[in-house]
Amino acid sequence: MMRQQKTVVSYGRAYVIRQKNRRRRRKYKWLCMGIGLLFVLVFLLKPNVQAVEDAGGWSDRVRSLELAGYLQAANLTPEETRRLLLPELQEYVTTEDVQLIFEKLGFGEYTEEILGQAQLVAGDVLSRAQWNVVYERLLEKLQVKDTVSQVMLQYLGKVFGEARIMADNGNYDCDLESCRMEYGKKYVVYVQGNLILGICSQEEQKQTEGKDSEKAENGATEQGTEVTDQITVPDTIRVLLTQDQKQNVFREDVWIKCDAEWKLCAGETEDVIPAGEARSCKVWMEEHQTDQVLAKISGDGKLKLCDSDGNEKGNYAGNLHVYRGDSGLWLVNELGMEEYLCGVVPGEMPSSFAPEALKAQAVCARTYAAIQALGTTYETYHADVDDTTACQVYLPANENQAATDAVNATAGEVLSYEGRLASVYYFSTSCGYTTGLEVWQQEPLAYLGKVSLLLSGEQPVSVDDFLKDWSVQAYDSESRFFRWKGELQVSERRDQLMKKIEEALSRQDGKLTALSRNGQHVASVSDFGDCTGIKICDRSDSGAVTDLAVIFDAGEVHVYNENLIRNLIWQICVSLTDKNGENVNTITMLPSAFFTLQEQENGRYEIMGGGLGHGIGMSQYGADGMARAGKTAAEILQYFFPGTELFLGK
Repeated sequence: MMRQQKTVVSYGRAYVIRQKNRRRRRKYKWLCMGIGLLFVLVFLLKPNVQAVEDAGGWSDRVRSLELAGYLQAANLTPEETRRLLLPELQEYVTTEDVQLIFEKLGFGEYTEEILGQAQLVAGDVLSRAQWNVVYERLLEKLQVKDTVSQVMLQYLGKVFGEARIMADNGNYDCDLESCRMEYGKKYVVYVQGNLILGICSQEEQKQTEGKDSEKAENGATEQGTEVTDQITVPDTIRVLLTQDQKQNVFREDVWIKCDAEWKLCAGETEDVIPAGEARSCKVWMEEHQTDQVLAKISGDGKLKLCDSDGNEKGNYAGNLHVYRGDSGLWLVNELGMEEYLCGVVPGEMPSSFAPEALKAQAVCARTYAAIQALGTTYETYHADVDDTTACQVYLPANENQAATDAVNATAGEVLSYEGRLASVYYFSTSCGYTTGLEVWQQEPLAYLGKVSLLLSGEQPVSVDDFLKDWSVQAYDSESRFFRWKGELQVSERRDQLMKKIEEALSRQDGKLTALSRNGQHVASVSDFGDCTGIKICDRSDSGAVTDLAVIFDAGEVHVYNENLIRNLIWQICVSLTDKNGENVNTITMLPSAFFTLQEQENGRYEIMGGGLGHGIGMSQYGADGMARAGKTAAEILQYFFPGTELFLGK
């Protein structure tokens, strides 16, 4: 795809043109209605659906949901906007809503003045042009510089686990709950720096699309029609190699050797290295005054990472790129997609799993990698993915025949939905149910949601009782993490908990909020005092905790994100055992967000839960159970991702 970015005039300039047209239409309207003026004024005193539609349709009106992004300029996180404002606002923003917003932000006395500048009267439903004026005045009151512009981008999916999206011209911070984009489509968005505030009106978007000849050249069709020619599986992929899959990117040096003759190259410089001889890339780069070097071989051999004594640390197919930056060297493995998957499938699923489960895993891994290759998450490192759980675990040392057979049997196959690559996720073990993207505070996808893995098909009486029931039988109940229990200590682990909360608050990403006893949002919990308890305030439909309250003497913290909930609870977990009664000491966070709490004495809680992982998409142990029950890979994938289709990528 050709990358294109177009930055145009600010809101204020676009507003002037729109307001001239609006005033012209308004004068004509009053002249024509004449004697019916009183009747019109009555209807303008409240938001009227028909009036809005007659004025040009919903496309030019501002949805209250969009404000979660806009109001970050007021240091109000998307989650705070949703909790403080959205329940009190109407679906489309009116003058009464503007009054409420300004009062909440402490500028209520300026409302009448600003509404007058936007030529709004009581009961008006705001057009985007009018909201732009209101927003600019708000920025002035907040003393925030107006740096809003319009950018055209092609939406390429969401950054895993973050409130960010991928686009053809880079990544953007985005309130994912209000991000209603479709994969592969182009949009004109309002941005402030790298933050998406909203999508422009449909009218503006159509004008932009009308000027975009690339759409026709690529054979795109009208919305709702399959566009399968947009599905591609890249032949190669570039993997950022961390040290021991622990996200430590930089190295002091990189030593490479090979059993066959190999080369080190930079530009037109090329050195042939004899078989078995190890070389320091750091030394070579200094000698040749370059910040990058390519290690490559001919044929089917593999390059080997080693130490200065030649002791091997891993074999890699394809080429190795070594780059130098201020923090040290980093390493990227460039290889064929199918070769890459031969190292991913065994890194993600045991070879002892049934062949059809391994095939389902291969398709999921290929689909995920194909989407990542379209993004720019690792562009800084000249890579598409890394080799950790942040993407997919890549362990070429674990290659085995069962995994390779699964990759070969599904070569090129990916999952698609409505003609585009599906956003697939997978995890180890369910509690008996999977969940949807709401646990990550993201917009739902039709094929990612609550799926039952229960063999009996019986619905639990309550989530708490269900998670306490260790007799439940499901496709993945053979996993040691299908049920687990532990002990939490709130008061003794206060300092560790406070540190993690402060770190999360500093990111201002809407994953948690802190409120003082008088209900005021605060940016720090340093003066909240002792931690007195925790409680579950809300769950997803499938039972995952989506609102966990941590209670202090002088306030409380609400946590809404699955990953953060698991991390915070882990800070106060003093013991954990699996369903077999064995101690768990191989994980770095709570196994899942499917849990129930029972308060004990002296600040202690018993925690009981089920599953391992985020719970979205395919349960790997569940896939194995289904395969052993006779289901094919295609049936397994359709079960976990209903509505998707297997597609042989180009």
